[in-house]
Amino acid sequence: MERKVKLFFTLFFLILIIFIGLVFISENKNMENIKKEYPDTKEEAFSYRKIGLKVWAVNLIISFLIPFLFLLTGLSNRIRLFAQSKTNSFFLEASIYLCFYLVIDFLITLPISYYGSFVIKHRFGLSNQSIIRWLEVVFKGFGLNLILVLLIGWFPFYLIYKSPSRWWLYLGIISVPIYLFASFITPMYIDPIFNEYTSIEDKELERDIKNLLKKAGIEEAEIYQVDKSTDTKEMNAYMTGVGKSKRIVLWDTTINNLDRDEVVGITAHEIGHYVKGHIWKGIVLGGLFTTIILFLVDKTCNWVLKGSYRYFGFKNLYIIASLPLLIFVLNFYTFIASPVISGYSRHLEWEADKFELELARNKEATASSLIKLHEGSLSLPRPSDIYKIWYYSHPSCEERVKFALDYEYEDKIP
Repeated sequence: MERKVKLFFTLFFLILIIFIGLVFISENKNMENIKKEYPDTKEEAFSYRKIGLKVWAVNLIISFLIPFLFLLTGLSNRIRLFAQSKTNSFFLEASIYLCFYLVIDFLITLPISYYGSFVIKHRFGLSNQSIIRWLEVVFKGFGLNLILVLLIGWFPFYLIYKSPSRWWLYLGIISVPIYLFASFITPMYIDPIFNEYTSIEDKELERDIKNLLKKAGIEEAEIYQVDKSTDTKEMNAYMTGVGKSKRIVLWDTTINNLDRDEVVGITAHEIGHYVKGHIWKGIVLGGLFTTIILFLVDKTCNWVLKGSYRYFGFKNLYIIASLPLLIFVLNFYTFIASPVISGYSRHLEWEADKFELELARNKEATASSLIKLHEGSLSLPRPSDIYKIWYYSHPSCEERVKFALDYEYEDKIP
């Protein structure tokens, strides 16, 4: 392996560790400042944040370490050779390899997933899940992911084989209808696998939401509540789908723990995402982003392979054993692009916040709902700057509450 390739991996992991260290330092400093500025903040919120940071750090390292070790140890190529010995079919070879990779990855990440999403949530009183229910959700998710990967996971490698110089462009273009299809299908067929979706029991609340939808010009959207209290004590709401599948979904925990005006305000925010075209923008921009990232992935992976002198056991990117390399480099560029992705997401949230305030016209309810949502999930008023820049898809609670209370209404709905 060439020295420059070794240097690439070494420097990246070194920078990653330094980045994690900087996040811990800035987050601890931020928590000290919050204790002074918000003395009523629960001590549990600080403890929860500290443990959450440790889980985040482990997950971040693992996301790179697993594919790296698959390559470095030669395990990836050995699995490929085993699959090759069992069949002469490219599709079956890819399927056998993908099964092995996904199962190994699942087993490695399962303990940290159990600790982060079950043990910690129960320790801080945020979960209602039994261990049976948690296992049900986890294995349903894994099963669906496995089926999806087996159905289409072979296709990128076939495309790389057929068009080694343009595969990234074709795959980027294809991603747009795939995102659109997923946005249409997921709300109707995938989400109900995990939870029960029913009509809203509070008919007065349903009437208020229908009035909002009519006022916003999307009265054909469906309204559902979902039994998330089976899993969590936290609250949320969202609008999803496109065309006939578009719907407002309220967690039953949100309906049960917030005042009606607060629920109406949250719903107005989600309506704002649809009316302002955020779902469609996400599909189109997602396709553009995918194309750019895949172009960089192609150039970087081929550079690594050229400099590895078949150290990993293969020399071509279309070989199924190159999957860990593709995952590593894809995660690398996604990590680098995170500030742009998160910044754009926060911009959309600001637009939805403004739309909510204009549509619902209740600043106090908007502010109080934000506070209750964050306190209910033991979130702090704000993150550190570095964590916000890299990972925060929403403005901080502190910023959003201030924006709501200081907001001056316009003459009409945006």
